[in-house]
Amino acid sequence: MAWRSLARRDALTGYLLLLPFLVGIALFRFYGLGYNLWLSFRQAGAFGRPTFTGLDNYAKLAGDDQLWMSLGNTLKFAAISVPGVMILSMGLAWLMQHRFKGEGLFRAVVFLPAVCLPTAVILVFSWMFQTQYGIVNAAIQAMGGDPVSWLGSSAGVTTLVSLLVVYLSFSVPTIILYAGMQDISPDLYEAAILDGTSALRRFFGITLPMLSPSLFFVLITTTIGTLKLFDVVYVLLPPVDQSMSLNHGFTLVYYYFYTGFVAMGERGYAAAIALFILLVILLVSLVLLRLQRRLVHYGEDG
Repeated sequence: MAWRSLARRDALTGYLLLLPFLVGIALFRFYGLGYNLWLSFRQAGAFGRPTFTGLDNYAKLAGDDQLWMSLGNTLKFAAISVPGVMILSMGLAWLMQHRFKGEGLFRAVVFLPAVCLPTAVILVFSWMFQTQYGIVNAAIQAMGGDPVSWLGSSAGVTTLVSLLVVYLSFSVPTIILYAGMQDISPDLYEAAILDGTSALRRFFGITLPMLSPSLFFVLITTTIGTLKLFDVVYVLLPPVDQSMSLNHGFTLVYYYFYTGFVAMGERGYAAAIALFILLVILLVSLVLLRLQRRLVHYGEDG
């Protein structure tokens, strides 16, 4: 009976240690989600008590051109940035497999974006791509070209935002893919070399299949992170004034922020937008999880 009493005390100690975490989850996750769902059925301004309006906020979503433009921008950034992160991370992880002079500095540079403040990086990029005084346009003019208004066109905003997302996002995926490459047995490569296979065939026949679990993890986490893109657009683009550059960079989360906290304080409609964003992320995640069965190879599958 003494061991049962000791087990109960150990269990109680474990639950007490978990209590702060569970309270935080209940308060900031479940309560927040429940309150957001409750608020989405109401008209709630910056002041005053919310009033019940039924499904009016959800009906408004269907005809909101700004929402669908924001969705299009978000998917566009994801379609460009996610492959960019994966290709860059894969290439850098492959380089980290090799030994060369200055590899310590190279690895530090690779991990640098992960430890830099994102706001500082975004401000540096905005200065570099500034229309009149930026060094990028200075280089273009030095080669005989005309300065580019990076924030004045859809192509310019898309290019700049995508570059920032890739730069801010590639460090951790590179480390994940590097660790995955370390787990691939050298015997597989030795056997392939004895069979006379080329380096390209070894890459597609061994490295990619064996690395597919890590690649899928990078894919789904990077995709979800890009669908929640906010800080890059918020810091990079001009203040909210419905300017053309802002429309080119409007993302779903930025539109949620604009609706709930900037425009008219429409907290009820902003709550409906937040649930719409959740639905988009869930749908994209489900599609990727279905593709996992076809694209991901696990060692135990043979």
